[in-house]
Amino acid sequence: MGDPQYVQVVSPSCAAGTPVSAYTVTAAGISTCILWRMEVRIPAGHQGYTGIALIDSGHFVVPYDEQGAEWLVGDNDLLGYDYGRQLGSNVKIATYNTGTYVHAWQVRLVYTPMSAVGLGASVIEAPARRPTRKAARA
Repeated sequence: MGDPQYVQVVSPSCAAGTPVSAYTVTAAGISTCILWRMEVRIPAGHQGYTGIALIDSGHFVVPYDEQGAEWLVGDNDLLGYDYGRQLGSNVKIATYNTGTYVHAWQVRLVYTPMSAVGLGASVIEAPARRPTRKAARA
């Protein structure tokens, strides 16, 4: 069996008129872990005026672009990204919103804490007990 996996669900929102250059951050609720998968639900109405990204210590990790910050942009979309890499202790969700209405997203993070990596199954079995001999009565 593999390492135990956990799910963290976060629903960040962003005020109208928040430019890309002054994006907001929301705590992701995970740290020092292996992130296996990130799913983002962008509800109808965003119409390309908003963006969302996962950052770790100020570095954009999902989506990733060597040139710098990259954003997930859409409208009425369910986006999934397999990641499979370690994240540090300062994981945040960054958002911007250049539209005229407040917008929110639903984010699902599937992860394994580093403290549980390599443990295998989450059930610990006790060692087998040796049979004991009863002393003969005299």
